[in-house]
Amino acid sequence: MLPQIHFIICSILMKSTLFSLVFSFLFFPVLSQGIKFEEGNFQQLVNLARQQNKLLMVEVYLNGCPHCAALAPVLQEKKVGEFFNPAFVSSKIEANSPISKELQLQKGITYPEFPLFFFFDANGQLIHQAAPAERPNRAEFITEVIKHGNEALTPTLRTSNYAARYAKGERGLEFLVNYGKYAKATKDITRQSQIGNDFAKLLTKPADMESANGFYIISRLINDFQNPLAKHFFANLPKYQKYNNAENPKAVKDAAEAIIYNTLYGPRTNSLKASEVVAMREAMIKLGNPAKVVAPRTLLKELEAHFREKNTPAATARFNEYRKITTMDFLDYSYIVRLFNEKATENSYVPSLILWVNDGAKLFKTSNANHTKDKLADLYNDLSKAYLRTGKKAEGKKAAQEALKIAKAAKIDTKPYADQLAKCN
Repeated sequence: MLPQIHFIICSILMKSTLFSLVFSFLFFPVLSQGIKFEEGNFQQLVNLARQQNKLLMVEVYLNGCPHCAALAPVLQEKKVGEFFNPAFVSSKIEANSPISKELQLQKGITYPEFPLFFFFDANGQLIHQAAPAERPNRAEFITEVIKHGNEALTPTLRTSNYAARYAKGERGLEFLVNYGKYAKATKDITRQSQIGNDFAKLLTKPADMESANGFYIISRLINDFQNPLAKHFFANLPKYQKYNNAENPKAVKDAAEAIIYNTLYGPRTNSLKASEVVAMREAMIKLGNPAKVVAPRTLLKELEAHFREKNTPAATARFNEYRKITTMDFLDYSYIVRLFNEKATENSYVPSLILWVNDGAKLFKTSNANHTKDKLADLYNDLSKAYLRTGKKAEGKKAAQEALKIAKAAKIDTKPYADQLAKCN
């Protein structure tokens, strides 16, 4: 019996030791090392922070982001945990996760770069934002992370206080970079443009504009094609090619296209000059994009600018050029015909519109669910309106009759077409 008893005792001891090891591995690091990350939706995290009388810190990372991967072990350092855990309820979310989308929607924020720290108060209001930068060694990286936590705990240093500092005239480069990122994250496009102009006043020498810091500012924080930094960038693209790297081999192209997109759809979208839109189109082609790929991106903005400038012939010429280099669809013609009827300030476009309607009608396909009979009837109705603008009632009547015929056959509301026909009599 002794051997059997000895075996049982040894087995118990081994299990006890194994349990102790597992227990220590599971719980000891959480209690004594690194930031303790909580899970839950945004409101649950805010409630937890309020209950514990702490601020909420949310780290946003992106899968595949090397900077995020470099930060991860730093956040598990004991010194970092000892600083963050008493002061913050912390959580980390992946940028493309459902909770991330919920956060962006609820707080009206976007992510200018990765990784990011967002700090919220007990009411869930954003009070501070930070982008921890990689450092050459672990000690400096730890200091970098803790610095951002300290700023979140100091009201005068929070990004939510930047507007007050800016109003008092603060314009240091580091301050503007951080404020620019905050304005971008909170979608304050007007302030972004103002800060962009401030950058242009600070970086005036080619060497500064073409430096690594200069390219960072241009690629991340400039949102207008007319900004002096953007002008220098587009005029000297070859000098910036050195910033294409393994991590982002299209860094320069991406930066250029971002500036163009933000200009086309930014604060000046409804006041852009046609010449500006043309210059942006040509710049995108110089970046290596085929003309037929670029054309659809700028067409409507270019036409809108021509109409604002009361230059209907230029708008007509541009669309006729566009037709030659792109593949058109019935719906394209349907939209453009109506746009010209509504926006043109004189009638020189009508001869071209007649061709557009004929070509568009040929592309109508009953097999395409988006090619509906009401849109086909509208196309002929718009043709009738164009004819009437030039005093051609007979042609206008014929087009209106065709529109009414299509509407009756499709059993849709015929009133708009009957009303147009009445105007032709």
